[in-house]
Amino acid sequence: MPKKIDHDERRRDIARAAIAVIGDLGIDNTRLVDVARAANATTGTITHYFEDKDAVLLAALDHVAQNILFMLRHPEKPDDIVALAELILPIDEDAMRDWRVWMSFFGRAVGDPALARINKAYYDEFRDGLATIIRRHQAEGKLASRIAPDITADAIISVIDGFCIRATLEREEWPAERQKAQLEAMLRPLLPKPEKRRAGKGG
Repeated sequence: MPKKIDHDERRRDIARAAIAVIGDLGIDNTRLVDVARAANATTGTITHYFEDKDAVLLAALDHVAQNILFMLRHPEKPDDIVALAELILPIDEDAMRDWRVWMSFFGRAVGDPALARINKAYYDEFRDGLATIIRRHQAEGKLASRIAPDITADAIISVIDGFCIRATLEREEWPAERQKAQLEAMLRPLLPKPEKRRAGKGG
């Protein structure tokens, strides 16, 4: 019997291969033949699943974004928000490649309205996911009620984007421990715990 092909998994394989190639060569130097080689496939296989190179590149971007969204939604994620944010730091080869892919699309989005809209949609999902976690922590008494969930979520994303871009470009100067220490220093003040109530006189 012919071997049954999981087409969704094959698309994911190609997206992962594209991430590896973009991470190594940059988005402008990435060719379909390079992606095919990394995916252990032919260019005909690539074009069977994707219309053109741009579609492959978008699949790579979506794969990176979905990994982040999965971490935000996974029931076994770290309960501490700073610890959760640590999971996406560029401290290993896979995360570094993901950040290179993400940064590659930043530049393209500046001059491409369609890509800018896609980029904004991902960030809206990131913000909404973080805001949901913040609201839950507030309801559980882990975070101060005065925190504005949406504003705080956007601030967290901006902090992570800012120094992780530097960490990706200045890899030797940003080892894992420095990244984690920087994350702690910048995020923890955004996430105050509820103030303890002072006991009244005679109480």
